[in-house]
Amino acid sequence: MTRRRERAERGAAAVEFALVGIIMVTLIALTIQFATLFWGYQAASSAAREAARFGAVQPCDNAAIMSRGDQRVDEVAPVAGSTGFTSVVSGTPVQVGDELTVRVTFTTFNIVPLPVTWPSINKTATTRIENIPAGGCSP
Repeated sequence: MTRRRERAERGAAAVEFALVGIIMVTLIALTIQFATLFWGYQAASSAAREAARFGAVQPCDNAAIMSRGDQRVDEVAPVAGSTGFTSVVSGTPVQVGDELTVRVTFTTFNIVPLPVTWPSINKTATTRIENIPAGGCSP
């Protein structure tokens, strides 16, 4: 009687493992994917703040501001995709007290091959201009 029952249940553990294993692997992969998105958001935030801090004391050189943000993204988040920066200064002649806005945009890599397009990471930092070089900013 017990031998007959053992034969009937042979392979049941493998089937149960296959069913539970698929769900567990999917949950782990999605957790890693969302962690990667959160990491990218933090990296973009850090890069935008760093570039905005630099721009607060060097507001005339947009290329240097963008370069500072680009360097920061490359340091903390080596990601596949393009990195774009936009710096905007309010007021035509730049003056102390104007706002400088830096936007960092890039895409993270996909770990889970889903038919979903993950959104690009966008982060904006705004700061007040603290310093203008002697002679002002040349156009």
